[in-house]
Amino acid sequence: MKNPGMAAFLHPTYTLANLGLVIWSLNLFRHSDNINTTLLILVLVGMTYDNLIISIGRFIDQGALLELLNRLRFLLHNLFVPLLVVVAVKLASNAGVVWANNSNVYYGCWAIALGLITFGLMSDFVGLELVPITFAGSLRYKPKSCGLPMLPILTALLVGVIGFFIWRETNWPWMLVGTLVMFSGNALPPRIFGTLVSSAVDFIFVLTLLATQLIVY
Repeated sequence: MKNPGMAAFLHPTYTLANLGLVIWSLNLFRHSDNINTTLLILVLVGMTYDNLIISIGRFIDQGALLELLNRLRFLLHNLFVPLLVVVAVKLASNAGVVWANNSNVYYGCWAIALGLITFGLMSDFVGLELVPITFAGSLRYKPKSCGLPMLPILTALLVGVIGFFIWRETNWPWMLVGTLVMFSGNALPPRIFGTLVSSAVDFIFVLTLLATQLIVY
């Protein structure tokens, strides 16, 4: 991370990569027309926006506009990330995991996702104070006080457990592997790595979900 312009190069690359997944997902939607693809598109739109704002922050410069654009990053994160729980259960159902093929489980996961969204908004977004930070050629706003990111941790734990059952049922381990990669990358200290590694592993994580969808549908 010694190159001062690394983020100025990598985040635009991540933006284009995530946009590519959005386009791919839209193509899947045209052929499958299912709720999973819709939810994955929402998550990918949030990820694309996240990287885009980090990419252009240095051109906008510090001020109310950039702070507002960054606040929207955190709002989309809290609204969309928990939806992956529903995605994972639907994938498990299509993979033949017996317990996932139950309407009570499906609607229960919607309740869990909505509960996680409410939890995330109340704990991480309401009253959120942002401060500007520069890192490796990028300018963004981050929370003034950073605690343990419980929302993505809880979501990833649930997705990882479901990925294990999909692996056991289909011999397709990649959803679980993607979750472990995402966990490992996000465990690295942001004061050293900024958002460079976390954005990369989040991309890999969602890519494994899309790949799993292709396998089980």
